[in-house]
Amino acid sequence: MTSKTNDVAAVESRKRKNDLFHTIIRGKNFILEIFRLRKLLFDLSIREFKSGHFGSVLGVVWIFVEPMIFMYVMWFFFTKAMRFQPVGNYPFLPWLFCSMIMWQFFSGTCISSANVFSSYSYLMKKPEINLSILPLIKILSSLYVHLIFIFLLIIMMFASGISFSFYWFQSLYYLFATCVLLIGISWITGSVSLFLQDTRNILGVLFQIGYWISPIFWDLNTYPEKYRIFMKLNPFYYIINGYRQSFIYQKPFYEDTFSMIYFWSFTLVCICLGIFTYKRLRPEFGDVI
Repeated sequence: MTSKTNDVAAVESRKRKNDLFHTIIRGKNFILEIFRLRKLLFDLSIREFKSGHFGSVLGVVWIFVEPMIFMYVMWFFFTKAMRFQPVGNYPFLPWLFCSMIMWQFFSGTCISSANVFSSYSYLMKKPEINLSILPLIKILSSLYVHLIFIFLLIIMMFASGISFSFYWFQSLYYLFATCVLLIGISWITGSVSLFLQDTRNILGVLFQIGYWISPIFWDLNTYPEKYRIFMKLNPFYYIINGYRQSFIYQKPFYEDTFSMIYFWSFTLVCICLGIFTYKRLRPEFGDVI
C-alpha cells in the first residue's frame, strides 16, 4: 500500500514538473512569437489607432479635448466648489491627471480587448499566426494615446512648478506591470466574449464601480490606518498609486513591499487563468466567429 502511494506521489510530482516546464516553454515561445511578428503587430496597432481617432471631423483632436474638458470640470468642482486639496498640498491637476491617465489606459484597453479575436477573425485562416498575441494590438494602440497623455502630464507638472526627477522614469516599471496584467485579462475577456456577448457590458459596469473604489480621487493617507490594508487589496491601487509615487510623491517603487507582492501574485493568477481560458476555448473559435 505504501509502495503504491509513493508511486502515485512520484507520478504527480513528475506531472507538476512537466506542467511547469511546458509553461516556461510556452512563455518563451510567446516572446519569440512577438519578436517574429513585431512588424505585423506594429502595423495593425497603427491601423487600430487611426481607425479609432481619425474617422471624425476633428480626428485626433478629440484625444486632447475630452480629457482636458473633464479635467477642468473636476478641477473646478473639487478645488473651487468643495475646496479640496490633495494630501501634502500637491498641485491638484497633476495629482489627479497622473492617476486618471493610468486608469483610462487600463480600463479602455480592457474593454476594447474584449472583441480582439472577433475583430481579427480573418487571421484565423493564417496558421502561421499565433492568435494569442492579438491582445498586444489593442495594448499598443492604447499605449500611443497614453504616451500623448504622459507628454501632457509633464507639461502640466512644469507649469505647476514641479521640477524634473529621475523618479519619473520609474513610471515605465508601472506601465510594464500594467501591460503584463492586461495580457492576462485580455486572454480571458477576449476568449469568453466570443461565447458571451454581454462581456463588454459587464466590463463596463465593473469599471464604473472600479472607478470610484480606486485611488483616483482619494489618497490612502486619508483613511484610518487600520482600514488601509483593505484598500490595498484592490489590485488597481498599485498601478494607479504607482504613477503618483513616480511623478508626484517621488518615492521608490519597492517602498510598499506588500502591494508589490500582492499585485504580482494577482497578475500571475490572471496570466495562468488567461492561458487556461484561451487554450480551453481556442478550438471552438472557428464555430462562433
